[in-house]
Amino acid sequence: MPRPPKQTKAETLQKLKQVFRDHGYEGASMQALSEATGLSKASLYHHFPDGKQEMASQVLLEEGRKLQSLVLAPLSEKRNGEALLDSLVATAEFYDSDTPQCLMNSLTLGEGGRLFGDTVKETVAAWRTALAANYQALGASSEEADAWSAYALERIQGALVMSRVEASRAPLEQCLSELEGDVRYYLDA
Repeated sequence: MPRPPKQTKAETLQKLKQVFRDHGYEGASMQALSEATGLSKASLYHHFPDGKQEMASQVLLEEGRKLQSLVLAPLSEKRNGEALLDSLVATAEFYDSDTPQCLMNSLTLGEGGRLFGDTVKETVAAWRTALAANYQALGASSEEADAWSAYALERIQGALVMSRVEASRAPLEQCLSELEGDVRYYLDA
């Protein structure tokens, strides 16, 4: 009778995700991935025959699904300010750790940029387009909506950098609060 696995695939991916977030693609050694998961390198290769690239791809795929369900879904279900507010609340949930970090950003450093850059660009473009469409639905012009969506994503990414520097969620929470204020300005107008 085969013995039950020590952890589920989802648990393994969660542990791998933290290593890739902390160290990027190049910095995530097989040793670090093995230690984080508690699995031998041989076991990791058994579950991920294409090695570290497959691990990173699957982690990125899971992160994309999470972004879609939490952050992008509210923006596509309805086009209005409430959708933007829901999405901003969900953004805080998406970046859920005490010191939030962006996996997509970490994975595009070095060799990861060549491997995953196009996927990350497409994801960010979809996010930006959805933000702009909802901001425009508030009454902003197309140009204003496009500029605000770029600003919003730049603010979020900058806040994530500052969160990492300060080892605190405060910069992200402040950023999201300010973006919420932008939305409420149009809602209250």
